[in-house]
Amino acid sequence: KSEASKEDNPSWKQAMSGPFKEEYWQAAVKEIETLESMDAWEVVDRTDDMNVIPSIWAFKLKRFPDGMVKKFKARFCARGDKQLE
Repeated sequence: KSEASKEDNPSWKQAMSGPFKEEYWQAAVKEIETLESMDAWEVVDRTDDMNVIPSIWAFKLKRFPDGMVKKFKARFCARGDKQLE
């Protein structure tokens, strides 16, 4: 079970170079579009005094009980513990 879980939760590098790279890419595009439609951030020019918060992608391959692929999920996660305000 733990081996299947590792395969179903790839890193960015694994997701973008693996057999489901197109599906994970589409899931990432959908996540960005969703966040942009919610005005989750504002794009600004970076200055030296800014605290740029690191981020990470979390991918998940969802399966039916029989093991067949149900869907591909992508989440863009900001490191809130690094936020100053």
